Amino acid sequence: MFHLDLKLLRSFAAVASECSVTRAAERLHLTQPTVSGQIKELEQSLGFVLFHRTTRQVTLSEHGERLLPMIQSLLHRAEEVRREAEAMQHDTVTRFRLGAAMYSMDFSDRLELLDAFSVARPDMRWTIDNRLQSDQVRDLLSERLDAALLLGIAAPTPASDFARDAHPGEIVNEVQYPDSLKRVILRRRKIGLLVPEESALASMDVIPRSALEGLRVAMLSNEHGDALINPLASFLLNNGAVPLALAEGNALAIERYALRNGLPAIGIGWFPCLPGAVRRPVEGMDFHLDFSVVLGSAPNKAARRFFDFACQWQIARDALGDAGMSGDRFSVTPVGECRAATLQ
Repeated sequence: MFHLDLKLLRSFAAVASECSVTRAAERLHLTQPTVSGQIKELEQSLGFVLFHRTTRQVTLSEHGERLLPMIQSLLHRAEEVRREAEAMQHDTVTRFRLGAAMYSMDFSDRLELLDAFSVARPDMRWTIDNRLQSDQVRDLLSERLDAALLLGIAAPTPASDFARDAHPGEIVNEVQYPDSLKRVILRRRKIGLLVPEESALASMDVIPRSALEGLRVAMLSNEHGDALINPLASFLLNNGAVPLALAEGNALAIERYALRNGLPAIGIGWFPCLPGAVRRPVEGMDFHLDFSVVLGSAPNKAARRFFDFACQWQIARDALGDAGMSGDRFSVTPVGECRAATLQ
């Protein structure tokens, strides 16, 4: 069976074009014996001659004339494949897809990190994916997204739990992702209560557990993920509070509902307080949400460079004391193969 060898075909096309083995060898930057040997090898593989040779010239045989146009076309296509593959290789080194949900658009950490990376690596380009994080996590796990800026928590949840596509209109695990994904935490904020300014709770620096007895609290919905919602709901119930499940259970919606009805709401601390409300920590409510750079399961080289940059950028911020907010302090500890900020 004849197997195509582009090296042999290039020598054939060059000799056919130059009508000379010597000139073909010069064109290909090879020695004359090498080209002659490749033509002989090709003819032996085919089982027929491609050239008629005399002491003065080299001319195509009938079989050679029939094959030449097809071989030239094949070599042209092979060159196109080579150029396209090189362009794709270049893209994997200089371009990547980065997830960043629309609601994180004004986060200072997102803006400062991307600005710093742009200055440090002007050769890099990225495309922002603004979908919900629940969609992005699935793509991080299925090799369709290189990296993401995620607001949430890493949980010991099997990747298979994130694999299924949500039903139309359904959101699953919006602030939850598997802890198997490498990450660097840019900032951590504790969850507390958002309370109306006129409430007695607003005058407290820290709301005691005893104040939760009988308190109706607007609660985040289950769409955020069981790893966050179940412990948070259990804390409220165990301290006598009454979590309220609302028709719209995202962070901003429950805050608006609570303010309209003079009730406290779970406050994640990542969005500005609504006018007329203040955020207060709660005794024993040790829950948080992190804003992190999370690497996909099969990132390209460009995404890895971005992730490495984020790690070093965070270490530098921590050294300057710029990683904490609202009293949170950070130290540098390993997460996956990176070094990331975590609360002390």
